Amino acid sequence: MKKITQATFWQTTLGLTIAVTLVILLTSLARCWQIGVILYRSDWLFPILAYTATLIACLGLWLYIRPDVDRQRRLLRFLKLKGLRGLGWRFLGGLTFIGIAVLIPWLKIRFQFGEDIPASTRDPLLSLLMFYWMVWWLILLAAGAFKIALQTTWLWAFAGALVILGVSYEIFVRLQAITSYPFSMGWSESSRYYYASLYFSKSIYGQRYPLSTLHPTRYLLQALAFLIPNAGLTWHRIWQFLLWILLSAATSLALAKRLWDGNRRAGWLLAGWFFVFSLRVGVYYHLQVMTLIILLFVSVGKPWRSLLAVILASAWAGISRINWFPVPAMLAISLYLLEKPISQAGVRPNGQTILAYLKWPLLWGAAGLASALAAQAAYIPLSGNAENAKAFTSSFTSDLLWYRLWPNDSFALGILPAILIISAPLLATLFYALRRRMDDFHWLRLTGLFAMMGVLFAGGLVVSTKIGGGADLHNMDAYATLAGISAAYALFGKIAGKQQKRPQNTIPQAVIAAALLIPLAFLIPNLRPLPSYNVQRHTRMLTQLRQEVETLAQSGPVLFINERHLLTFKQINVPLVPDYENVTLMEMAMSGNTPYLKRFYADLKSQRFAAIVARKQNVVILNAGAFSAENNVWNAKVSPYILCYYEPADIFPASMGPVVVYVPRQRKIPGCP
Repeated sequence: MKKITQATFWQTTLGLTIAVTLVILLTSLARCWQIGVILYRSDWLFPILAYTATLIACLGLWLYIRPDVDRQRRLLRFLKLKGLRGLGWRFLGGLTFIGIAVLIPWLKIRFQFGEDIPASTRDPLLSLLMFYWMVWWLILLAAGAFKIALQTTWLWAFAGALVILGVSYEIFVRLQAITSYPFSMGWSESSRYYYASLYFSKSIYGQRYPLSTLHPTRYLLQALAFLIPNAGLTWHRIWQFLLWILLSAATSLALAKRLWDGNRRAGWLLAGWFFVFSLRVGVYYHLQVMTLIILLFVSVGKPWRSLLAVILASAWAGISRINWFPVPAMLAISLYLLEKPISQAGVRPNGQTILAYLKWPLLWGAAGLASALAAQAAYIPLSGNAENAKAFTSSFTSDLLWYRLWPNDSFALGILPAILIISAPLLATLFYALRRRMDDFHWLRLTGLFAMMGVLFAGGLVVSTKIGGGADLHNMDAYATLAGISAAYALFGKIAGKQQKRPQNTIPQAVIAAALLIPLAFLIPNLRPLPSYNVQRHTRMLTQLRQEVETLAQSGPVLFINERHLLTFKQINVPLVPDYENVTLMEMAMSGNTPYLKRFYADLKSQRFAAIVARKQNVVILNAGAFSAENNVWNAKVSPYILCYYEPADIFPASMGPVVVYVPRQRKIPGCP
């Protein structure tokens, strides 16, 4: 990389400080105006004054040192911290860095910055902005401590501090999913363990049942936890945590290994950044498997091995998600375009060069798509879902909610602004890396690379608008992965050109800083305390639920729409009814799978089940609010039919809403659908 001087670093840092403070000041003033805050009567006056004072001080410093070279030199000499050397100072620097790393989440949790506190007049957005401003100064202090501890430059200290903080906080956030709480911690959290268990349904439930029609490879990875006999829910939560962390880390290291050229410090920083970036976008671990295969085994010099890797990764994609079918081939072709100039196609320059150059990419693309289609065609009958093959194409018949591209109640930033914010530094990196080298690249390579990026971007936006999605960026995963890999190649000067000489890195430091800072900014609002619960209370509740359900099961089958993991882990011993689990039932309702829903309604009308365990049902239709569209689908196509033929017998409070035991009604209520 291009050597960045201390002067350049501090110029950039001063500029970023001014920019961050200005954005926070203007946003805070706009928010105060929006909610009607009278500043001179409000506590928010003090943060506003602090932001303003910071702006004045930074601009004053810039104006003071800019015209005088001697002043600049004296300031830079002071900022080198040359006097802070020796083992004692290094130990103190390391201790200070650790203290700041702990202090940031402690402050967030202790004072609940950004949280909507009941019975409080404090505005969550204003408090979060104030916390961001505090974190910026703590990051600069952490970078200084890191510099003293490792006796390195400010650039490496700043980058290292951000990456270490990001990785640490990402792991901390993922740890929040590990608990022994016996009920589901999310709308579909415990459903995942049930679908994973179906790979071992014969040994767990006594007979074979059809596998999932949704995300089969995700559940295949989760199913590996069942290889440990009698492992409970806590172990399966730990295993899912390890899948997130280890597969994301493996992919990040594989990318770094392709690029670092012996510069391990740069390689580790790249791996750490890509780890945080991938998890903040929401790249699922079963997509990481495909990416890992491509990064490890695709090589320009070994096209046949690369072809096998594409076929294998595409087969995995074929039993994962429809929108992932072309992704492995696209990633492989992107590596080819990045690493191989057309001038090295190996044929005579008689007009056949481009055709020869495209031979392997075209073969990989065709083979990859064919492999994905063949894998899905094979999985449908093998999974036991031949009679419900329509479930595999539910995405094509679900509603598209285009408003979720923009800020909305389900996702405050909106899909389009959020993905543009987090990927803007990557696109800027590509721009600065290529702008002075356009003559060094054939137009076909750049067209192919950016066309694939555009296709994945547009496809991700469309999938994000599907009802049931749009609450985060995880449907932009394929685009983000390709953009991240391409930007990494650009940053390390690894985009091969006609010239053999390695190009000089001309990427502005502000762009690199933004790429490091933005994923951390997305991560900070998720810093929350580790979960806890009343063990005795929930143990009693589970015991009562088990006794009631096992008694009702003597009269007939009991359907668990929710909390089905209680059967998986033998917390409740009744025969499994494999139909109508929460996640699949919701997907079939959203996609309008009429045969599936008619069968569900017929089973309810005949009161096939002695009891149904589900969340509390209602028929309220919402005009607005988070996930109002999903609420309305469920309350129009599911809840009315349950409530028509079943009534609540007992209610058990749980973190995701009451768990209710429904029993058959003796008389049909008026107005049933």
